[in-house]
Amino acid sequence: MHSMRGAAAGLAGVAAMAGVITTMRRWLLTSEQLAASRTHPEKIVQRIADTMGAGELDDQTRRRLGDIIHFGYGATWGAILSIRTSDREIRIGRDGLTLGLGLWVFGFNVLLPLIRAHPGSWTWKRREFALTLAAHTTYGLTTAAALKLYGSKRPGSPT
Repeated sequence: MHSMRGAAAGLAGVAAMAGVITTMRRWLLTSEQLAASRTHPEKIVQRIADTMGAGELDDQTRRRLGDIIHFGYGATWGAILSIRTSDREIRIGRDGLTLGLGLWVFGFNVLLPLIRAHPGSWTWKRREFALTLAAHTTYGLTTAAALKLYGSKRPGSPT
């Protein structure tokens, strides 16, 4: 039960995060830059396709598979947060920030460089650094808030 609530909370977090990313990309990039750029999940999908020898994916396939990976990853971490906090009441600020910032550090400084999908955040311009940090903070806080709303452990509750 905890994992299902957590997965739902993680999906809410990714939806909020996607809204932040979409809005900020539209503000910060020209229409030409936007058309030519790929999101981080799209870069992961293309890297996997390249490794498997599938070659260059078309934009629509890469975008859809990127969304599946992104929402699945977010749902998984929401479930992990729910299980991890099942014995206590969720603390939106502490738990949400820890989740969002932890995933930002792990994803952009370990996972993506390790699979060679994107260089580490130490090589980035301020704009990309700020955009991804804001998006992951939004994810963590929204996931924690949704988990609290969906009924995480409350003192005296049987669930």
